[in-house]
Amino acid sequence: MKTLFKDLAVFLLILVLGVTGCAAPATQFPPTQTPFPEVTEETVVDPLAEVVLKMAERMNAGDLEGSLGYFADDSVTYFVGMPPTGMEIYRGKEGIRPVWEECIGSHFKMEVEIVSVVDSVVNARSKTWHDFTRQLGVAPNEFIETYVVKDGKIAIYSSTLTEEALVKFKPALAAVMPPEPTAVPSTDTPVSEINVIISDDTCSYEGSMVLQAGPIKVNVDAKAEDKKAYGLTFFSLDSGKDIVDLMTTTPLPSPPAWSKMLTLWEVGPGTSNSHTFGADEGPLYLVCWSKPPDLAVGNVGPFEVK
Repeated sequence: MKTLFKDLAVFLLILVLGVTGCAAPATQFPPTQTPFPEVTEETVVDPLAEVVLKMAERMNAGDLEGSLGYFADDSVTYFVGMPPTGMEIYRGKEGIRPVWEECIGSHFKMEVEIVSVVDSVVNARSKTWHDFTRQLGVAPNEFIETYVVKDGKIAIYSSTLTEEALVKFKPALAAVMPPEPTAVPSTDTPVSEINVIISDDTCSYEGSMVLQAGPIKVNVDAKAEDKKAYGLTFFSLDSGKDIVDLMTTTPLPSPPAWSKMLTLWEVGPGTSNSHTFGADEGPLYLVCWSKPPDLAVGNVGPFEVK
């Protein structure tokens, strides 16, 4: 059974990278001849937006080092709405190098539309083409993107698959992925108190994935200090929805109609505190945030409730 889960995890990881436009399938396809705007000396572009556009331009040209050169050495990249976990995180310029290498090897193309530039934040929408998504018939995939640009380098890159793109992708993915193993009830002991740590640009939890129905105490330790505030939200979802669906709705101005937000609170950088909320039934999902800008930086779940 352990081998089955390991093989499935590896397969899904390949598919995850494919969703973001960065995985090499067995069959190679010729690049799609899609026009991508180039930034020229005559083009009047905000300097921060230009960093983003130039990075994409170098990717489209197959220039690995040129594209990576626009990322800070300690940058953080979040791919949000990615099956099966809903989020993948890559740390540092070298952390995303393997992803970028796969992209370029699979005729990856990226079209970026700048939506706004506010302070150091560049908000954009993008479309991507890739051999894998072409093969599935779902290209282009569409994303909502946030870049934080500091000193001419991309410090934070968050790319969220849109809900519309996920609706197209899910049935295509189901047609090529192996069936999931039958879920086995957790043997974890139900708990009424959990500890969540926010550090290293995300949140983490180690403990029982089964909550005791009733009041749940959550102890939050925000070791991170580089953002003005961090947040935690617990959700329950309607039948047929999962963590991937939830993550495509981030950042959330309000919860989607098929979800219920059980609690939402903020914690300051370098501080610790506790909150309590009521859990009646599961599964429940935890999403962690940081701001500004408002970004999902991690998730945990599903939690069973007994």
